Amino acid sequence: MTKDLDKLAAMLDRMSLSRRSVLGGAAAIGGLSMAAAIGRPFSALADDLKGKTVTFASWGGSYQDSQKANYCDPLQQKTGVTVLQDGPVTESKFRTMVEAGDPVWDVVDITHEFLFNGIQNNLFEKLDLTKIHADRINPAYRNDYGIGDIVWSYNIGYSTKVFKDGNHPKSWADVFDLKKFPGSRGLGSDGPEAMLEIALMADGVPMDQIYKVLGTDEGVKRAYAKLDTIRKDTIFWDTNSQSQQLFTDGEISCGLILNGRAYDAANKGAAIAVEWNQNIQSIDYLVIPKGSKNIEAAHALIDEMTVAENQAKLANDIAYAPTNPEAFKSIDPKVASWLSTNPDNARKGFVIDGQFWRDNLDKLKEGWEAWKVS
Repeated sequence: MTKDLDKLAAMLDRMSLSRRSVLGGAAAIGGLSMAAAIGRPFSALADDLKGKTVTFASWGGSYQDSQKANYCDPLQQKTGVTVLQDGPVTESKFRTMVEAGDPVWDVVDITHEFLFNGIQNNLFEKLDLTKIHADRINPAYRNDYGIGDIVWSYNIGYSTKVFKDGNHPKSWADVFDLKKFPGSRGLGSDGPEAMLEIALMADGVPMDQIYKVLGTDEGVKRAYAKLDTIRKDTIFWDTNSQSQQLFTDGEISCGLILNGRAYDAANKGAAIAVEWNQNIQSIDYLVIPKGSKNIEAAHALIDEMTVAENQAKLANDIAYAPTNPEAFKSIDPKVASWLSTNPDNARKGFVIDGQFWRDNLDKLKEGWEAWKVS
C-alpha cells in the first residue's frame, strides 16, 4: 500500500496533514491556509530524516498492521527514518508520559473524545502547517492539533431476511416503530454517546438540532422517554463484536451497528445491510504528544498518512473511510459503498460533536448508568 513515490507532486503532497478532526465542526478550521501548507522539497526532508527514529502508536491488530504497511513502511523506505510501532493506545499512558515531560510516542492515533480533552489539557503539539498540507483533508475532519485519518459511523443495521424488497427501517423513527417493523432491537450499553442522539432523531428532532436539544434537561428527558418505548424489546450489547454476532445469529431484526462491523458480517455471509439515513460519523485523529523529541519526523509521518493513494489502500484493506476525498478515486466501488465519507453516505448523516461530549460526558454518563438499572 505505497504511493507513487516517483512523482514530485505526490511527494510534496505528503507534507500536509495532522491528526484527528473536529467532530461536528465546532472546532473545524475553515481557515487553514493552503498557502501556509507549502513545504520544502521532499528530497530535502529525506536528507533531514535519514538515520532518525519516530514512534507511531495505534490500536494494534489488523488496523495497525495496515497503517504500518501503507504509511510507516513507505516513509521509512523513502527517507531512511526508522518508524517504530507501539500500542495499544490508552489515554492514561499518554497523559503520564506527557506530564512527565518524556513522551515515548511521536505520532498517536486517538479517539475524538481524547482529542478535545487533550486540547483542553495542553497534551498536544500544535501542528506546523509549513510541514504538512492540511488542505487535502475535508475541513470537517481537521483542526490545529489533529487531523482525522479515518472515519467510521453508527448506522441503522437490519436483517435482510426479515426485511425484504426495500421494506426496511429507513430512519431511527422506523427502528423505534415496533408495529411497522417488528422484532427485537439491538443497542449499545456502554454509554450515552450516539444512544441519546438516535433517540432524539427517533422522536423527530432534526439532525442539525440534536445538540441544541440534548444540551437541555428537557431534551435529555425526552431522549430517555423515547428509549423507554423500546426498552423491553431491546438487547443491549456491550461490545461491537457482540452487535455483529446478534445480527449474524438472527437474534435481532434491526438496531445500531458500526458500518465496519456490518461490512465484516456481510462479507462473512450474514444477512445484514445498513441504512445510511441519519448515520452518525466519528473520527480517529493523528496527534503529536506535547514534548515529542522527533517533531520533524512526526509531521512527515502524519503527512504520509494523508496522501489519497495511501488512504485508499488502507480502505481497501479494512474498510475504514478516508478523510482525503481524493482517495475514493482508488477505492474499490464494492468497498466504497460501505464507507461513511463516501459523499452519498456522508450527506445523509452528521459528524458527532466531540466538543459537546467533552463538556457533557461525565454528567450524561451518570444519567445513563442510572437509567440502565432503573
